Amino acid sequence: MRLVLSITAAIALALPAGLSAQSQAPAPPGSTPTTPVSTAPSTQSVTPVMGQSRLSGDQIASWFAKQRITPRITIPMVELARIFVDEGNAQNIRGDLAFAQSILETGWFRYEGSMVKPGHNNYSGLGACDSCSVGNIFATPQDGVRAQIQHLWAYADPQADPRRTARPLTDIRFTYVRPYGRAQTWEAMGNGNWATGGGYTEKILGLYASMLRHNGLEPQTTTLRTIASGAPTGPLRVWVTRRGAVRMADVRGARGTLAAAVASLGPGTTRATYGNCRVTWASLGAIMMFQPARGATPCGDQSRVRAAVLTGQQWVTSKGLKPGDSVSRLRKLYGSRAARGRAAVLVRSRSGARLTVRTGEGVVKAFVVAVPRAR
Repeated sequence: MRLVLSITAAIALALPAGLSAQSQAPAPPGSTPTTPVSTAPSTQSVTPVMGQSRLSGDQIASWFAKQRITPRITIPMVELARIFVDEGNAQNIRGDLAFAQSILETGWFRYEGSMVKPGHNNYSGLGACDSCSVGNIFATPQDGVRAQIQHLWAYADPQADPRRTARPLTDIRFTYVRPYGRAQTWEAMGNGNWATGGGYTEKILGLYASMLRHNGLEPQTTTLRTIASGAPTGPLRVWVTRRGAVRMADVRGARGTLAAAVASLGPGTTRATYGNCRVTWASLGAIMMFQPARGATPCGDQSRVRAAVLTGQQWVTSKGLKPGDSVSRLRKLYGSRAARGRAAVLVRSRSGARLTVRTGEGVVKAFVVAVPRAR
């Protein structure tokens, strides 16, 4: 039982982990350019738009402060950065990368020569075009960030739907993106997707690489096959019964192997950690921890699932609850006790199987599943 709890805690701490490609950061205004270092990823390397942020709002703000730039925004930078991470994680869009996009779109938040003004709370050029007189105007910074995140979701997820956003819809241009999911990676941005010019991806990923390294992290890469091959569409069921049965999509309880998970969910990004294997499906909003048999390779096919954190809106419980639903819906489906605090156990079995819900900002943030070892 203690092992399951420790694995679940390890996943929870690692939840913001994501993937990114390497590129050099554009120099901030007024700085002296340095000699470029060749860090271009291989042609097979891509950077998913969907997933959880690797950086916290405080880490992003710390990096920005080092640039010695005075932004023209309506709230402190640390508050804005925290909003990016929170809104992004809620929609399973990488908010730290969206922040890097905003630096490019706003000219380091200085809006020089832009039709978008600082008081518009528009951080991504939404509604601004060569033939337009003004871009979209948002009442609050949170509304502006949320619209940007939702617009990215429309580009990134083939199952995107303006009726299923994690938070109330603020992106009035959501349905302008057709087809949905047309740009699932940052490498697909630019050249007509979001921006018309070339070099859009390289500049954003360069900024992001700089942000990571300031915080002691290195850019990571994945492949297009990892994101798209075999990935399921439609609802993914998560079941935990009082008798101890557990099922996540086609991953069945304590006997669910890593091979079965890949067959069900498609290839994920694997990383051995503390003798176990953490697997991330960024496009599905899922992280699972697998435990190998004694002496076996952590990320071997027969490693067994022990815990999971599910944040994607595809994940639905037996009663119809999913991430992004309101706390009032949680209360309606599972009773008032389930809506107390930021975490509550929805289903608990004597064997140790548990389904826990996390809430915040008035919505369901994630499901945490604990899977006991097979007897």
